Amino acid sequence: MTEDKWTQLREELEAEREETLGEIDRFRAVLKYELDADPEEGDPDLYEREKTLALLRNLEEKLHSLTYALAKIDDDAYGKCEICGEDIGVDRLEALPYTAYCLKCKSLVEKGIVFSRTRELAR
Repeated sequence: MTEDKWTQLREELEAEREETLGEIDRFRAVLKYELDADPEEGDPDLYEREKTLALLRNLEEKLHSLTYALAKIDDDAYGKCEICGEDIGVDRLEALPYTAYCLKCKSLVEKGIVFSRTRELAR
């Protein structure tokens, strides 16, 4: 991969990290507002709150993956599969720049055949 491509991927990761941080802040504000609701009214918004919590957890996992990918770039280890050590592949990194696994190993993780060494959303 060319130096320009590495720079572009890093910029994309940093931009997506900033966007994810903004989304996390927004969801946390929504949760705070929902928790400040009058307890005398019961809990008619329980489903919405649970949905918001699930989205927030997913965003926090994504943030972890983005931060981890940026650290891997700094350590010159970016683009290598966390399980087999092979190159992840340019097409996969372009589609999902914060992935830690090649397609073969990700498939094994999803099937429960291999356990992941990093926390990552199912990708």
